[in-house]
Amino acid sequence: MRWAWLFAALSVHAAEPGYVDPATCRPCHTRIFESYRKTGMGRSFAKAVDIPRLAEFFHQPSERYYSVVERSDGAYLRRWQASATNIIEKRIDYVIGSGNHSKTLVHRDQRGQLIELPLSWYSERDGYWAMSPGYDRPDHSDFRREVTDSCLFCHNGYPSEANGGLASGIDCQRCHGPGEVHATRNGRIVNPAGLSPERQIEICAQCHLESSSRTLPDAIRRFGRGPFSYRPGEPLGDFILYFEFVKSAPLDRITVNNSAYGLMRSKCFLRSGGKLKCTTCHDPHGGTANYVQACRGCHQTSHQASTRDCTNCHMQKRRTEDAVHVVMTDHLIRARPLPGDLLAPLEERHDRLTGPAKLLYPGRVADGALYIAMANASAPDLEKAIAVARPKHAEPFFALGEAYRISGRDEQAEQAYRQAITLDPKDQRAYSALSALLVSRGDLDAAIAILEPATARIPSQPSLLNSLAVVYSRKQRFDDALRLLSDAVRVNPDEPLSWLNLGVSLEARKDREGAAAAYRQALLLQPDLVRAREYLGRVLKH
Repeated sequence: MRWAWLFAALSVHAAEPGYVDPATCRPCHTRIFESYRKTGMGRSFAKAVDIPRLAEFFHQPSERYYSVVERSDGAYLRRWQASATNIIEKRIDYVIGSGNHSKTLVHRDQRGQLIELPLSWYSERDGYWAMSPGYDRPDHSDFRREVTDSCLFCHNGYPSEANGGLASGIDCQRCHGPGEVHATRNGRIVNPAGLSPERQIEICAQCHLESSSRTLPDAIRRFGRGPFSYRPGEPLGDFILYFEFVKSAPLDRITVNNSAYGLMRSKCFLRSGGKLKCTTCHDPHGGTANYVQACRGCHQTSHQASTRDCTNCHMQKRRTEDAVHVVMTDHLIRARPLPGDLLAPLEERHDRLTGPAKLLYPGRVADGALYIAMANASAPDLEKAIAVARPKHAEPFFALGEAYRISGRDEQAEQAYRQAITLDPKDQRAYSALSALLVSRGDLDAAIAILEPATARIPSQPSLLNSLAVVYSRKQRFDDALRLLSDAVRVNPDEPLSWLNLGVSLEARKDREGAAAAYRQALLLQPDLVRAREYLGRVLKH
């Protein structure tokens, strides 16, 4: 599950140029089209139908209960606690995952934003329910985790206006490129088999090269590249750069999306001279593959008595660290099997691995120093790399501001954030970070001078509305704060912080009844929001 530090959250993207409805491919390629639709990739994202039944699931760390309930307009995920006074339901609109390993439930809110739901269905043991990856903790995100572009990129096709900015699973064009010219004017389309071995494996690696799930960003998309802008046949390094630790992590674990990472570190791959590729064993169109035959192509005389299934020993199935209820094949081909029970239960981990990072893929690029400095979040390295590269995009300066802030260099952080805003006046992260910095040192007027233009440039953005409303409240401008917070809860009624801040402003205006209602709504949306519980208790005492 790729960390989304440098990827903006998905709203609804405009149509990608040159792409067509994948059904356009069916008339001429019926057999392949129908076969591919049944693959895991072809079923990686879909509208929610036939959701498995769930009467009750209790998550002890957060003390919350969940169930799936049927309504006339579809299935809903319900959540409540022991008192049963805080029931909330969200419609299950989509499912991420084919079901080969898991299905994660997704809600689409009134903004069109996709929200990951806290419960997933896993295929092990004939199927069972458990918390979604990253949710097995007391303070999980419940109904508030937005699905990012980096997640959707590897589970869905290309956005189009016809489907409201969403596709239905990975389609033919992910490997063959935009189909418009081919479909309408009989032009050429990418045939991966005609590409070099390096370009071929990069088509798979765009989604399967994750080096870690608990590190600094395992990948950073190139500045100026859109989340769906990679085209099969172009060097993958022109679209995105991947990282790994200089010093390997002490525990050898695998993730859901690191099959290409494992394969590309294998001696079999490194010594094959480009002959060993993902398609050596996998037919992307859904046909069967003879793994033993693939191995025997190079190992004709090895283990004559053990030719039934080479993968049992050399590519074992293992439990993944980022989704602990999922079992995947380890694609690091080993000379000897790993010891121990590789399918034993794993405890979900939420700590972050640390240490210097280096480029994983491609191994070397001319401007790599700047991206490596960003991956390492190193202020000195970022200073040097920015001085050399003189970037024209906001991302390096925002990263520099964050590095300065962490090290306590607030004046330098302010300058870096301001430079990021200059280069990208619509990047809300820099506004939020800069205003928080100014508020922390008591410079409220300067924070207002930053946030007022920001809310005009990026209208109806709840995080910015909240930030400005808090500053207005500190300046005793409660009417202005209430105006902004009313807009915030209208735009996104599922944001607990907006309701909390609304309650504070209402309480300041002596509207205790309205404040209590706002605090209750904040607690309904986030039961562990301690401040909302404290403030509600304070209001009810009077």
